[in-house]
Amino acid sequence: MEIRMAKAGPPITGVAEVVAQMQGQLPTQQSEWIRQLRDEPETFADLERKVHGVFQQMADQMVAGLLAEASKPADWAHDAKKE
Repeated sequence: MEIRMAKAGPPITGVAEVVAQMQGQLPTQQSEWIRQLRDEPETFADLERKVHGVFQQMADQMVAGLLAEASKPADWAHDAKKE
């Protein structure tokens, strides 16, 4: 089974790929969030919602990675034979 986050997006191969993408994204976002809090502390409530949204999206990506990992062709066929 091929898992994608978007119809035209690249297929997700597994959890390691998703974690690597998260590790690449978080430092940049963290720096931006700190800058925003430092320069615009009155936007804290908006920033909190933004951070929650980012982590919700990451959770969706993780679930897609888990599904991709669990449905790899060899594993999928092996598990189907057990039943």
